[in-house]
Amino acid sequence: MSTKNRWIDLSILGLCMVSFMGLVLRSKMVFALPFVNYNHLLEAHSRFTFAGWITLALMTLMVHEMLPPALRSKRSYEWLLGGITISAWGMLATFLITGYSLFSIIFSFIFILFTYFFGWGFIRDIIKTNPGPPVLLLAISSIICLVISSSGPVIIAWIYFTKAFDAIIYRDALFTYLHFQYNGFFALAIFALLFNNIGKRITVNAQKNSHWFAIVLCVSLIPSLFLSYLWQNPNQVFRVIAIAGSFLLMLTAVLSIRVAGSLKAVYLEEKPVVRFLLLLSMGSFLLKTFSQCFTIFPLIGNAIFGNRPVIMGFLHLVFLGFVSLFILAYYSKTVFLNSSGKMTRTALIVFAVSVLLNEVLLIAQGLATFIMPGNILFPWLLWVAGICLFAGSILIVMARIKTKQLL
Repeated sequence: MSTKNRWIDLSILGLCMVSFMGLVLRSKMVFALPFVNYNHLLEAHSRFTFAGWITLALMTLMVHEMLPPALRSKRSYEWLLGGITISAWGMLATFLITGYSLFSIIFSFIFILFTYFFGWGFIRDIIKTNPGPPVLLLAISSIICLVISSSGPVIIAWIYFTKAFDAIIYRDALFTYLHFQYNGFFALAIFALLFNNIGKRITVNAQKNSHWFAIVLCVSLIPSLFLSYLWQNPNQVFRVIAIAGSFLLMLTAVLSIRVAGSLKAVYLEEKPVVRFLLLLSMGSFLLKTFSQCFTIFPLIGNAIFGNRPVIMGFLHLVFLGFVSLFILAYYSKTVFLNSSGKMTRTALIVFAVSVLLNEVLLIAQGLATFIMPGNILFPWLLWVAGICLFAGSILIVMARIKTKQLL
């Protein structure tokens, strides 16, 4: 088994574990389950989602798809991906058993250190590769965002050890972490992989659009961060920067539409299931970007930041709709999943439709809380969506096994 296949297998197993924990969390909302510690499971679920599924998948693809054979075959990447995988599963076990404790924090810091070492090595190698301005800018910026995002867990750990809890510092640290993960590392790595894959198959006009989109997307990251701080009703300086971030996000959305239009011919070359996943993924990105823009308005921003189902809907829109579906589409396009096989098509369609169902229910639940708080129907519907997502992930594992048998 090639080393690349090993990490792909472990990432898909990670997705299955994430879906299973999500189902247990949903089950806890409708059944007693006294043996399940909800807070411990929630921490384990969120940490492992980032580390054991998305980060491992993106780093594996960045190394094996963006670097030439001489660089991606370096032994150091095997050690780094192995360390990231072990520390991710270590976080999963310790958060499940002990919750937020010394042991879980140790594994968290080990994971962060491995991402630092990975980032240092990858940036050096991608500069040598010189894949083109948009890809180089996006790839390096994604790693920088990954490093910056680690400030969030560090501050939260400091709050835990000093027992000097401050609600504003805690939430700002959490929002900073999520921003540089979701809107930084995840998004930039995805577009780096996308533009690297399509390479020279696009027109000069499409290359120009992609370049400007990459620049604006990267520039928007710092000012748009201040949109996450508006919940605390900050001073006017913060609000002015947030307004600038909102305008840049709007420009990013417009440019993304132009890029999509110029890439239509390349998109139509893909197989139907890959096109379906990419359509949902890029649609989720566009919806996410527009949603961020409107948080500049206090009425909308306060409603979003103060409404847990809406927040969860936004996070799942990015994690499931944008990131996970793109990774699965990429796996299908690059034969890690056999997109021609019936098993793969069924698995991906079931998972994608489940993502849509989950997102619709979360947003509907958020909107319903303004009209009829405490509706008991939504926990049951979300539990059904959780079953569908887990079933889809199991089918993806089976499709991966079948794909490997054909290779």
